[in-house]
Amino acid sequence: MPYQELFDKQVVSKQFNSDQLLKLLLDDSIYPISHEIIQVKKRTILLHEDEVHEYLYIIQSGLCNTTKDGHIKSFLKEEEVIGMNNILGNEVSSFTVTALTNMVLLKFAKEDVMLKLMHLQEGLFFLYNDMKLMNQHMVQRDVLHVVDTKERLKINIVYLGVLYGKEIQNQLILPNNFTKKMISNFINLTPTTVYNICKQLVEEGFLLEGAHNIVVNKEVATHELAIIKGLGVLNV
Repeated sequence: MPYQELFDKQVVSKQFNSDQLLKLLLDDSIYPISHEIIQVKKRTILLHEDEVHEYLYIIQSGLCNTTKDGHIKSFLKEEEVIGMNNILGNEVSSFTVTALTNMVLLKFAKEDVMLKLMHLQEGLFFLYNDMKLMNQHMVQRDVLHVVDTKERLKINIVYLGVLYGKEIQNQLILPNNFTKKMISNFINLTPTTVYNICKQLVEEGFLLEGAHNIVVNKEVATHELAIIKGLGVLNV
């Protein structure tokens, strides 16, 4: 890659994302390293906050969350990386990472990953890009938490639906793991407050009544979808 392209943010985002990282780690022509494919069950703790961890994981399937002091900070899904932001050998994990579903993971020794990245001129840009994405999620989270209580819940439900749910016609369906209790933890509201507001949102047509999952009526959520799009979240 031409040296000057390393200073282009679009190039960095495209060439040093998690998909390209996986291709690099599996490429045995450049400092080959070993890995294994593992299956973990729901509720398995992959990393413990404030403890040194030996492995880095790339998610093939499934969903997990990151928590700090019991508070949910983010979620990770297919093709995302677990443990990249604390990759140094004696560096403790910033978060606890827990599987929300059964998961299939590619497991690498983080020391091997670091050595392989150091063999490349541009290898550290993978670390930079991961840090940039983490900061982006933090900024998005801060923006979504400054509005009043009801709007905060509406925007965050849409945010979670866009990133981790599925769309069917005019419906945005959150995974069934995203319960009202979990969402209340994520947005720093009490479960009672979230339950009561959700009842109002069903009456207003924003949420669909009787659904096992939380389901958003996109025709009523145009304002919230516009906000999410403005934050640069994909798939809107």
